Amino acid sequence: MNRYDLELRLLNRLRAQGKAAVALGIDLGTTKSSVAYAHFDPETGKLSCECLRFPQVDGTARVAVPSVVAVDGERTLFYDTKNLIGLRYTYARAPKGFRTPVDIASQLLRHLREGVDDPIARWAKFPGVVTVPASFHGAQRLATVRAAEKAFDADGAKDAIRLLDEPYAAFVDLKFRSPEKAEVLLREDANVLVFDFGGGTCDVAIFRVDTVRGGTLGARLLGTSRYHRLGGGDIDRAIVHDVLIPELLKQNDLDRYAMSWDDKRRRIEPQLLGVAERLKIVLSRRMSEHLAARLAIDDDADSRSVDMTVNWNGRTLTLNNPSLSVAQLRTLMKPFLDSDPPPEAGDEFVQRSSMFAPVVQALMRARLEPEDIHGILLCGSSSLLPPVQEALARKFPDAHRVMLGDAEELQGTVARGAALQALSLQVFGEPLVAPVCSAELSLRVVSGSVPLMRAGDAVPNASKASTLLRPPRNSKNKPAEIAVEVIADEQRLVGRTLWNLPAPVTTADRLALDWRMDDNQCVELRLSRLDDPDTEPFLHRFDAPIMHRDPGQLVRCRMLEREEAIRNDEIPRKEYGAAFEQHARDCATLGEYEKALHFVSLTMQEQGQSQYLLNLRGIYREKIGDRDGALDSYAQAGEWSITRFNAGLLHWRNDRFDEALAAVDSAIEMEPTRAYRALRGDILNKMGKKEEARLEWQDAIAGTPDWTQLNDFELSWMESAARKLDDTALCDRIKEQRKLKANSTILVARQGELPELVGSSAMGKQTPQDCD
Repeated sequence: MNRYDLELRLLNRLRAQGKAAVALGIDLGTTKSSVAYAHFDPETGKLSCECLRFPQVDGTARVAVPSVVAVDGERTLFYDTKNLIGLRYTYARAPKGFRTPVDIASQLLRHLREGVDDPIARWAKFPGVVTVPASFHGAQRLATVRAAEKAFDADGAKDAIRLLDEPYAAFVDLKFRSPEKAEVLLREDANVLVFDFGGGTCDVAIFRVDTVRGGTLGARLLGTSRYHRLGGGDIDRAIVHDVLIPELLKQNDLDRYAMSWDDKRRRIEPQLLGVAERLKIVLSRRMSEHLAARLAIDDDADSRSVDMTVNWNGRTLTLNNPSLSVAQLRTLMKPFLDSDPPPEAGDEFVQRSSMFAPVVQALMRARLEPEDIHGILLCGSSSLLPPVQEALARKFPDAHRVMLGDAEELQGTVARGAALQALSLQVFGEPLVAPVCSAELSLRVVSGSVPLMRAGDAVPNASKASTLLRPPRNSKNKPAEIAVEVIADEQRLVGRTLWNLPAPVTTADRLALDWRMDDNQCVELRLSRLDDPDTEPFLHRFDAPIMHRDPGQLVRCRMLEREEAIRNDEIPRKEYGAAFEQHARDCATLGEYEKALHFVSLTMQEQGQSQYLLNLRGIYREKIGDRDGALDSYAQAGEWSITRFNAGLLHWRNDRFDEALAAVDSAIEMEPTRAYRALRGDILNKMGKKEEARLEWQDAIAGTPDWTQLNDFELSWMESAARKLDDTALCDRIKEQRKLKANSTILVARQGELPELVGSSAMGKQTPQDCD
């Protein structure tokens, strides 16, 4: 039988079993959630799998409901909580039962459960399957299971709730509904990329598929990345802030700075998001129709909506005939489609990272190039946007691209795959798609490494016999700190911790290592001292080794946890200034400059107007277009080389070349850096002094740079100078150095000492002499 024909294979086994079965699968999404059920009827011998439809206020029924929870009688809304689940974050002022992301997820899941009114689906039995992003780490997965168990009253029931990675669920649905398309993607040794661009996130997973356990589909994850603040909702917000708000201000004769960040983000944006989404959907349909017919569409073609009013500070503003043109959509989507993306982009209103940022990271993790990808499965409603499909075709010209159905069908694909997985688990006790170990896992020892699991091994799994280790040296009076380090693929550090071994310690001590990996690819190690049962065994759990966290998302998590600490009075008042300053810098890292200015002001209230903070305020004011305010801040900061440079840069950008040259000369007199020389060359070039400019650029790149001492600021200016001098080789070298610095992991000095390898306990009991 063709191994791609999932429906026939599953049907044959169900018919042989001869029992009725119903199982639920849930796609717990960031912005929308869906429920599907798989049902086998032994009387008809038929297997069906479909999404439940939920009634809407307009009288229609849809397969997806918003992932939003409201408290009855209050104006509080909880949304995007999937991005917070598993983090140390609470809603301090919320009523009981709504104070953590797990609580909110549980409330949403309970609503989905209680909304099941199909008479067949109501007979569904455990286990139920809930999907999670492939990049979710252990804490996030466990929190999701807890939320589902609470919602389904399954606390304490073993394996009542099972998890399935979203890309695997999408492939199960594809194989069930369209096996011929699945076969195109899943040819032998093919690398398959799942691109899930939804309303609130952009998830990318790359994996290979094989057959394990007597025909069960095995999937080896090669790389994954998740941008949990990048989705179709961000495109809607871009339409609001780039198209609709400017038009609103223009039609009502308001200055571009009339509205504050708080006005735009909290008051105006919510009123305009609905019309922005409708404009996007209608225009995208028109573009898709032209694309299908292979017809060009004019840039002036647009979608329009009815006149509307907007409330702002006691005023009623009018927005007549709101519209979105093809040209405007393509322009605002350029940052989202940048095939060579910066690490993170955006502003305080819109996350504008490229959809290719997670793609590039997943490719890097998998050690693959775009030409190594053979197939792409598109999921998520935002994948329907024609500019998105065109950009993927350019990036992966040779890959087969598969997408099933319209927006509603795409919304249900993950839930349907989860339901089929749940049915197989319920009836046969085994999954349709079995997770496998994604990387070669080893434990570091003095002589190198001890293999734990091979890439492609089925999980869950565990050691068959203990591996024997020993301390690297004797310690009579002091405890020994044994460094426990797990690595993936012989190079990537997965986790590091210490085992404090009580004295006396000798090299004759036998340390037994045992391990297990669960189906979430979380590794648990157990180290015990065989000859001293009084020594407490070492137990430690590491998150999934394939899990990837990009810097931007780490910054957001750090900000959330800092806000939580401030709300709960966990930060002393005397440390507020430092906390606000770091918050401002984190906001700026994410491009949220108006918000950053707010926290700079709070920092100044705590610490006063220092030279450093005034310079910072000048930078952020310039970023939002407040040039006079920026120059005023630089002037208040006084004589400091960096403020002189920043003032010169601002003058240069505004074609005030004499003022720019005077400012940068002042900076060079204080501190003659490469960056300052490069800017001086740019200014002279604008003034028409070409030869003098070339001399300055040559000074900026002269000599043999010590790359370790140059930060990205200096490197970017050096790259600019080298490019203007047509020094391609140096440009490439600098780009490589910048990429290395951007993607490098901060190395931490090892604490403790690595153990030494002795052997396997299967070889028999060892004597102290054997260990010497």
